[in-house]
Amino acid sequence: MEFLCKNLNKSVLLPTAYLPPLEYFVVLCHHETGYVELHETWVRQSWRNRCRIISANGPLNLVLPVSRPNGNHTKTKDVLVSHHEDWQKQHWQSIRSAYGNAPFYFFYKELLEPFYRAKPEKYLWEFNDKLLKSILNEIQLPVKLDFTKEFRKDPGTMTDLRTELTPKSHRRKKMLVNNWKSYYQIFEDRHGFIPNLSIIDLLFHVGPDALSYLREVACEA
Repeated sequence: MEFLCKNLNKSVLLPTAYLPPLEYFVVLCHHETGYVELHETWVRQSWRNRCRIISANGPLNLVLPVSRPNGNHTKTKDVLVSHHEDWQKQHWQSIRSAYGNAPFYFFYKELLEPFYRAKPEKYLWEFNDKLLKSILNEIQLPVKLDFTKEFRKDPGTMTDLRTELTPKSHRRKKMLVNNWKSYYQIFEDRHGFIPNLSIIDLLFHVGPDALSYLREVACEA
């Protein structure tokens, strides 16, 4: 991840993401500005509407249901949060079950739970953005977030990670982080240390040291 440590002032182009994985935040640690792509054609089975946590039974994907008004031609900016199922209740129950006994669960519960109690924003990117900025503010990561105004296949001088930040490792050209530093996880005795889970895994286990952990990983990877 050498390029991240050198190009500290360079802008980065990212997909929108629901409770993103740790590598998403590692990237943001080393850029002053992050641009979230809204004008791409919707990409299925990505971090855009899913996150990964660790449960008693192992890694668990929480998928936020969406509606695509224009089918396969729907742009990310037009993807709607679906209300056909009570996903908020299901997701929060899964989070509470997984992390209820984690060291900092009750500390961050107040930050996260309101997003699962109130009616979410109409568009997915709006919900993701509001949730992401709340977390960035909480961990005091000083990065400016903006949105693309049009789709550009060639983003110029920006670091383009739209396709690299994906749960599908076989689609990557390279890994952003190869050597994750371990931290205490509540189910580590059953599953070993699981790296690069959702940011909430780090928050619930590490607490106020989350930003220090992210920066340490970024500079030592």
